[in-house]
Amino acid sequence: MNGDTLSAVLDAFARGSVDGVADRFAENGAYCEVRKAPIRGRVAIAAEFARFAAAGIPFRFEVDDVLASGDRACVVYRFATPGGDGEPWRERAGCATVRLDERGQIAEWREYEG
Repeated sequence: MNGDTLSAVLDAFARGSVDGVADRFAENGAYCEVRKAPIRGRVAIAAEFARFAAAGIPFRFEVDDVLASGDRACVVYRFATPGGDGEPWRERAGCATVRLDERGQIAEWREYEG
């Protein structure tokens, strides 16, 4: 697996940012969050990340493990957002399967809870 693409995305998420992440997706790539319809195409993915960034919701994305082989990887992570009104952060565990295309761009990012 081309670690540059995945590392760049994980580094951006770890900084609490989605800036430039869509650029790492293939033109016809897919981004699939849990319980949401897949977002297909780099332009649509960029629009979704821009919407999320504009909302200004701080988040934490902490990677627990990355298992990679060939053009595929599994990222085990914890995602958290503030609880609001002094409440503790709400955290959920998840994993994402990632598949790269022949150019080393993300062809599919599919998330699972648990």
